[in-house]
Formats: sequence, structure tokens, C-alpha cells
Amino acid sequence: MSSGSDQRTLTGGAEDVAGTMRVRRLLVVHGEGRGALQVLDGEGPYLVGRAGGGAVEGPLALPDGEVSRAHARVVWDADTRSYALEDAGSRNGTFLDGRRVQGRQPLPPGAVVRVGASLLLYEDVLLPAYAPLEPESQGLPGPSLGLGRVRAELALVAPQPMPVLVLGETGVGKELVAEELHRRSGRTGSFVPLNCAAISPQLAESELFGHTAGAFTGAQRRSDGLFVAADGGTLFLDEVGELPLELQPKLLRALSRGEVRPVGATAPVHADVRVVAATHRDLARMVAEGRFRDDLLARLSGWMVRIPALRERKEDVLALGRRFLARAPQPPTLSADAAEALLLHDWPHNVRELEQVLTAAAVRAGGGPLRREHLPPSLVERLRDRTFPTPAAAAGTTPMPLEVLVPRDRPPSRDELHTVLTRLEGNMAQVADFFGKDRRQVYRWAERLGIDPDTYRKS
Repeated sequence: MSSGSDQRTLTGGAEDVAGTMRVRRLLVVHGEGRGALQVLDGEGPYLVGRAGGGAVEGPLALPDGEVSRAHARVVWDADTRSYALEDAGSRNGTFLDGRRVQGRQPLPPGAVVRVGASLLLYEDVLLPAYAPLEPESQGLPGPSLGLGRVRAELALVAPQPMPVLVLGETGVGKELVAEELHRRSGRTGSFVPLNCAAISPQLAESELFGHTAGAFTGAQRRSDGLFVAADGGTLFLDEVGELPLELQPKLLRALSRGEVRPVGATAPVHADVRVVAATHRDLARMVAEGRFRDDLLARLSGWMVRIPALRERKEDVLALGRRFLARAPQPPTLSADAAEALLLHDWPHNVRELEQVLTAAAVRAGGGPLRREHLPPSLVERLRDRTFPTPAAAAGTTPMPLEVLVPRDRPPSRDELHTVLTRLEGNMAQVADFFGKDRRQVYRWAERLGIDPDTYRKS
């Protein structure tokens, strides 16, 4: 893949259907090797391991002390014509979508691979051949291929006067897309948003088209309405599927003629308005049910843009998550366990849910590393098998929390470091997260105290 200041063009992967490009790649999304990318375009095998260990070279050689020299392999399965994952004899296991890999397991699109303290994302997507991909923008952030395609579409259609219909689930960022369209359009007027689900059906016409003084009870003075307020700019109709049926022909007239008639007025008012509408509903079904006009749908959908759900663009989860965490008064860092839990969640309410979850988690973290216990229980459910029972737990008693046993506001004594290493089974990434330090600092403590962390690792 090559990149430029304006766009990216996909050149890797195997052509799957005429005019399309199937792109299969492994992307490191968490860990010290974050950003490394391996395009899978052959039978392999592709080996994942520790950088400097001599067994692995290239982008899948990870600078992660928790990764074995040869940790995992990605191999081509000729029978299923897809890739599969297998452990390569690692000391602490390979995990696929939260489960330990046993034998050879298929790699499904969107799979999350855990090796050591590093997380890799497997992508298998079909894109138009040599498709331009717009890089991240301040208004529409997210490095995924899915959003790159959306930004490329916006760049094409934004300068055109045609209406645009934005489709996507609740919380996916449809208003951000509308704002990006307005910014790229070159229109000098205002961006005027209206949530059609939040206005009274009785006042909807006046809200959109304005009214004269005395047009109805309570109309003491003239109002231009939002359509005129957006003259020369963009009117964003969010949740347009909620627009009252009786108002739809008047909106159709405004779109087709570029003029509106305020309530109580006899003459129309001209307005040069670009309309962007958005909905999470199936408007075609609503047309079939008689709840939405087919001619209005045809007019609104001059160009349709679908925003992928967050679960369909997992590359964006941690990138957006880090942006949200950076807003905290004391921005926490993400532990590997917490990052893995975020990637494995389905995010039914999309980006809005991600922001709310991480805002609350940052408060719980209190400026220290954000660990999985700071997340809602529903998010860490898929990691429940990752917890190995301690001797106390096996005996039927609850072990004392490490935070009670070992202070974290000063360097540990030999016994204290021994306690943490024992409880966390020598996982240096988790030990470093517990103390809120870099792993190199923990290694320095261990060396000074005469402790070998490798002896604590679970075989």
C-alpha cells in the first residue's frame, strides 16, 4: 500500500472478482509494534514472533518482550481457500477472539489475535480495484479502510449540488459525515442541523419553512425557518424517516424548486439549500408500508453514503478510543487486556457507546493504566477464560486484591515484587500496568532485587 498527502491506493492483495480487489492483511493495533502491517497475498506461512529473536523478520517481528521468538503462524488452507492461525509453540499461548488457539483454527474477517501484549487485527475486505482511500481528517477520524472509502466518496460528491442520503446505525457518526460534506462543499452559508425525531409534528412545517406573524396561535412575530437559515449552505435532516407524512410533499417541492412557502404566506421564498438527510431506518420498507413517499426518497437519494457500523471497522475502535481517553484530565494508557476487550465487543450503539464507556473508564482508572476491571462486566465477558485460578481461589476462597497487598505509589520491595509476579504469573505487561510503569522499569527493579521474571511465567 502506498500513501500520499491526498489519498491512498490499494495495490496489495489478490483480485477476487472483476473490477474488485480482495485485501487480506494483518495489522498490529496495540503494542509497541503498533502500525505494522502485513499484506497476505500468498500461501505463507507468515510467522509472528519477537523482533531480534532471529526467527522472524519483517512487519510481524514485534518488539514485545512477552512474545516468543516464534509465536504464531498464519497459513493458507487450500480446502477452504482462506487463512488459518496456529500457535508455534509459544510460552504463553496465542489467542483468537479471546480464546486460546488449539491446533489450527480458521481466521474469520475481523478476527482479533493476541500474542504476548500485542494485538493484531485480521482484515479480509473486498474493495474496488485501485480504489482511492482518503486519509483521516479532523472532522471524520478513523484509519479503517471502511472510513477511508467513505471519505473518498465525500470528496467526490461534496462539490456537487445534489442531495445526499447518509445511511447508518444509531451512533455511527452520521452528523459528522454531514458536517464533513458541508466543509468540503465550498458552500459559504451555514450548516443547519434538524433532528426530525425531536420536533413536534404540529410545528414541523413552521420549523422548516418559517411562518408569518399571526399565522397561528402563538406566532407573534415572523420566522424565516431553517430552510431559509441554510440559504447558501447545508440543511441536515437527521432521522428523516421520522418526518411527518403530511409534510413530505412540501419538502419535495422545496427540493425540486428551491423555494419554500412560510406558513401563512401567499408568496414563496427562494432558498439555495443543499440538503443532506440521514436515517437508521429502512426507507424502502417504509415506502412499501405507505409511511414514506417514494418520490421524496428518490429525490433525497441523489447520492447514498453508507457508514459502516463500528463492529465492521474494528481498526477504528482503539484509534477512536485513544482520542476519547486523551480528553480526560489525566489521560490513562490502555492495557492489553482492556484493549482486547474493546476490540471484541460488538458495540451495538457504535461510536457513541465507545465514547461513553471510555469516559467512565477513565474516571475509574484515576490517571493510572486503564485495565479491564475498569470496563463494564459485559465487555470483559469474552476474556473470562484468560483468568487462571490462584491457589487461594482453587481452595474456594477469594484472593486478596493486589492493590491491598502491594502499594503502587513507590518502588516495591523484593517480597512485594515477588507477590505481584506470582499473582500475574510473570506477565510483565500486566505487572507494568499494575505499577503504572514502563516494562523496562519493572525489569530494572527485578534485576536490582535479584529476581528472574522468567521463572514466574506459566508453562
